[in-house]
Amino acid sequence: MKRWVVRCVGAALALALAVPVWAQARANWPRNITIGSASIGGVYYVVAGGYAKVIQEKLGIPASNRVTGGPVQNIQLVQAKQIELGLTTMGPAYEGLRGIGWAQGTRYDAIRFTWPMYTSFAHWVTRADSPIRSVADLNGRVVDLGPRGGSAEFVGHKVFSLFGIRPARIVNLSFAEGANALRDGLVDANFGVIGIPVPAWLELSITRPVRFFGFTPEQIQRLTAEYPYLAPAAIRANVYRGQDYVIRTVQMWNAAIVHKDMPEDFVYELTKAMFDNRELLEQVHPTGAETQPVNIYYINAPLHPGALRYYRERGVQLRPAHQPPR
Repeated sequence: MKRWVVRCVGAALALALAVPVWAQARANWPRNITIGSASIGGVYYVVAGGYAKVIQEKLGIPASNRVTGGPVQNIQLVQAKQIELGLTTMGPAYEGLRGIGWAQGTRYDAIRFTWPMYTSFAHWVTRADSPIRSVADLNGRVVDLGPRGGSAEFVGHKVFSLFGIRPARIVNLSFAEGANALRDGLVDANFGVIGIPVPAWLELSITRPVRFFGFTPEQIQRLTAEYPYLAPAAIRANVYRGQDYVIRTVQMWNAAIVHKDMPEDFVYELTKAMFDNRELLEQVHPTGAETQPVNIYYINAPLHPGALRYYRERGVQLRPAHQPPR
């Protein structure tokens, strides 16, 4: 009896000592996580919901999905510590870290990368009865480049400048609004640089005949030569209703970012939780299948120390650019 009591007292003492240690380890963790995603109808908004679910269920921290303008605004929000987690693409990140392009002399160098998300594919959609069949046909047309600060706007203006395209008007709509505007004949084409399938475009292809297109081989060569964060790509057939052909185009990687001041142990556990729950992320959206540690190789930018520790422990191939500045 006495031995049993001693064992119980010992176990209780060990538990009592363990709890403060765990509590202390989490003491500097954020109490809430706001995830900067993008507009409703796009992939960011969907996958951010999956990230929020993992954070809440696996880390026990309340998490919310904030509608934003997308990659550029998310970089700005993370830099300013207005959100804890942001989703971005490597093009806006490339310019933001260097203070060039959209950043216009301001270096957004407090952002750090955590896990690779998926590849975004540049592609256009127009009505099936439209004469538009290529980028050159967008001259004099009303073109939707998606939300302001998004990847489509970021790449779209570079496309128009590089190839001398002059639309009659450029609008910036959410993916859901853009799909409705195309359906109603208010815009002539929508552009996306986004994971596939785009939910709003998938619904559009089911409700109305549409046509998708990308870039010519010559255009792909010029784009990838001019912008190092773009790479040749192809969208497989039958991603959307009626799209029984391959779309030749360019792609750009997406990644999740945090502020450099985020606690190292928190970012380590956050990164680990995402990879440990990849099946859940894949159920939320097919792009979750690309969220694998080996794909960090394509994120050629400084990692947060917590994420860096995760990859080193697992022997993942890293690049010199992954080392965060001291």
